[in-house]
Amino acid sequence: MSVYFQEEHFDLLEKLQNKIRNKDDQTQNLEYEKLKEANSLTKTWGEEVLKKQFPSGKLDFRNSPLDQSRKFKPYTWAKIYPEKDSPKELAFTVGIDGNLGFILKIDTVNANNKLRNRYEEIRGEFNNSPIVSMLSVEEGLGKSLDDLVAWSVEEIQKFGLTYDDLCTEIALKDDLKSNDFTAQKVLDYLKSRYPNNEQKTQKIFLCINELDKELALETGNLSTNTIRLFLKDKPPEQVIALEQCKFRGIGDSPNHNLNANTKSLRVNDSFFQISPSSLHQLQKICDWFDEFSHVDHIRSKSNKMGLGKEMPNKLIAQTLNRILFGAAGTGKTFNTINHALSIIEDKSLEELKDEKREKLKERFDEYKNQGRIKFVTFHQSFSYEDFVEGIQAETDDQGNLTYNVKSGVFKDICKNATGVSQQAESIDEIVEKFLDEITETPLELYTQQNKKFKVSYVGSGVTLQCQPLASEAKATYYANIGKIKSLLSGEQIENAYNRSYIKAVAEFLKPKVKPVQINKNDQNHVLIIDEINRGNISRIFGELITLIEDSKRAGASEELSVVLPYSKREFTVPNNLYIIGTMNSSDRSLTGLDIALRRRFTFIEMPPKPELLAKITVDEVNIQKLLTVINQRIEILLDRDHCLGHANFMSLEQQPTLDNLSNIFKQKVIPQLQEYFFDDWAKINLVLNGNGMLKPKPVETSAIFPNVDSEDLGYFEDKKIWELVPTSFNSIESFKKIIQHG
Repeated sequence: MSVYFQEEHFDLLEKLQNKIRNKDDQTQNLEYEKLKEANSLTKTWGEEVLKKQFPSGKLDFRNSPLDQSRKFKPYTWAKIYPEKDSPKELAFTVGIDGNLGFILKIDTVNANNKLRNRYEEIRGEFNNSPIVSMLSVEEGLGKSLDDLVAWSVEEIQKFGLTYDDLCTEIALKDDLKSNDFTAQKVLDYLKSRYPNNEQKTQKIFLCINELDKELALETGNLSTNTIRLFLKDKPPEQVIALEQCKFRGIGDSPNHNLNANTKSLRVNDSFFQISPSSLHQLQKICDWFDEFSHVDHIRSKSNKMGLGKEMPNKLIAQTLNRILFGAAGTGKTFNTINHALSIIEDKSLEELKDEKREKLKERFDEYKNQGRIKFVTFHQSFSYEDFVEGIQAETDDQGNLTYNVKSGVFKDICKNATGVSQQAESIDEIVEKFLDEITETPLELYTQQNKKFKVSYVGSGVTLQCQPLASEAKATYYANIGKIKSLLSGEQIENAYNRSYIKAVAEFLKPKVKPVQINKNDQNHVLIIDEINRGNISRIFGELITLIEDSKRAGASEELSVVLPYSKREFTVPNNLYIIGTMNSSDRSLTGLDIALRRRFTFIEMPPKPELLAKITVDEVNIQKLLTVINQRIEILLDRDHCLGHANFMSLEQQPTLDNLSNIFKQKVIPQLQEYFFDDWAKINLVLNGNGMLKPKPVETSAIFPNVDSEDLGYFEDKKIWELVPTSFNSIESFKKIIQHG
């Protein structure tokens, strides 16, 4: 076995991937033959492993370097089946990849999406998988073919799952075994794992962990394969796929038994319905449930769940996309500071809670100045051009209108999070040096049409002066320097004056531009989007709505990129950018939020916290009790989304006076209740417990409608006109009556 893989094989796999085969290209024909050599070596590798490890098995191999669409594949692979009758959907595979090196794994073959998804849940990340082993290009090339085969056999024997185990886990054999995973099996597992929990009803089995978090199983039909678990928080994608999670908003409870048997999964709560499809997936959900309990407390033990080395604790602990939602005045924007610092400094919210607010704000502002935190507020006029990129019109020194690509806040922070491109720095340096040179000595160049011109720079401004040497009129044309830099950066330019001169200068400078090198930035960055539900999400995010998903980020297993419409540059969203949104649930319910956005975010409720007001008393009126009883009435008369936030009353901490309390009610509470109840003063009076702040005013209908017998019509029997009683706001008794029962 003297012939072996070469570095050129890897270079060609990377160079030619996804290119269409062209038999008229002689260079490509030679490269094609070289890749056939790599394929042949892969076949030999597979045959030798088959002989030593699976003598009664079989090998499946396709010798062509092309896929079925005649495009070059970025890898080679041979499929090894342990037995001749092994399921064709699962095989050991050996091969080389242009980017990853030498790969040995158990993999699916032409499997359907459902089977592939189950497989990927178990496989996890390549570099920390129980069924994948890899060698870098350098490590693999340092071996002989005999050594490579010996390594493969040894690694197969070390795999954390056998072939048969994996078949069982992904329910491949016996018609995928999908009918075997029933609600009864889930119930048996939960009872064995949580023996101290009782089934109080035949319809629901409830598990409660150490932090008093609830997990409920629907048990009405134990023979069903449709499993429904209910959790307050959504597990991350590493635990369960997005399509197996369904958000249940307030009022959208699928089982009335939850209302009677749970505390946090009731009809007036928002929560998630989870549908696991295998025992392995159920175990991962329970591991997550036990260890994390809530996004604020997440701290990972990734080895237990097999989430991979590329997903360090701080990434598992922090969801990439989250929305803080709650009624007005519950501290959503206030808490974005803590959440942002928690992400950037890798601290728990509990740790930060003990620090002084001034110190937190000081550090938050410092990170903002460094570009690691950006803050933006969505509104109806906010657009894709503001958020990602757009065209901005500018006037140059000669009054000519030019159109330049301007980055938005999202593109800017993505660039910060990705790292600094050394190419962009070298372009600025090269252009500046060029300007210095032609300021002293003009340069003669040629356009693509072979027309000679002289280019110079006067030492200021944003354009170069270009004079065609064949022109008798000695005309001067102006080339925009920004457009020249754009061309050198690989962008396309549109709507530019004197493009032939711009391109000629760019072509002259292009050989001096350094190759692209990215200084990788591993620091976390945070984008805070206040009032995220007020913007037109589809219009603002555009095609990037998909790219913010965990699995579609740069470096993820399903990384995606798009070409931006204005700059024509390829764009990905880095995996160290975290998005925090805030949303006023009384302004618009969760179910009204763009569904594409909802499925890509974790929702964290920010309820009113009357307990923060426990120590505040105004003339014997306890403000905690006051807010609690008001919210109880609002929840009964309207809903939970429209409760009053504790922030409305926080100023009383510094100034606990009747005047201040009176102003809060006149300027905040009453107007807010008017908005919530659409000026239904009778209901507002119920919320205030008939405390005398409002009173019905007698109406002389006969005087207002003199030509109508209003009494006979009966139209005005229940009509009341209400008015505020200003003096009642100055009496502490009015506030005491709000709390009083009976």
